[in-house]
Amino acid sequence: MIYYSINEVCDQLLVKERTLRSWITKIEQRTAFRFTRKINMENPHYVQGNPVPQLSLDEEEIGLLKELKMNRQQGANLSEMIDRLFLLPEDYDKRYPTQLRA
Repeated sequence: MIYYSINEVCDQLLVKERTLRSWITKIEQRTAFRFTRKINMENPHYVQGNPVPQLSLDEEEIGLLKELKMNRQQGANLSEMIDRLFLLPEDYDKRYPTQLRA
């Protein structure tokens, strides 16, 4: 599996790093979905002398973020799109009962 850095994903999606990090934070706060964090052994990031894991996104995660971006450009609500794309189906059904959906 190939993993991409935040900067590489920003280049692919044509979004600012701040926007992407904000989306990732909101996704992880609202859902049980967790993005991969790992130490890049070729170019580790150090904090206080210790290597720390950095976000590393795979193709599937990038695909979900592309879909999120596309829907946002069409005016979709960010929270609803996060729930639709990243919640498990049973959790989505609990949060948005079928009879209340438009």
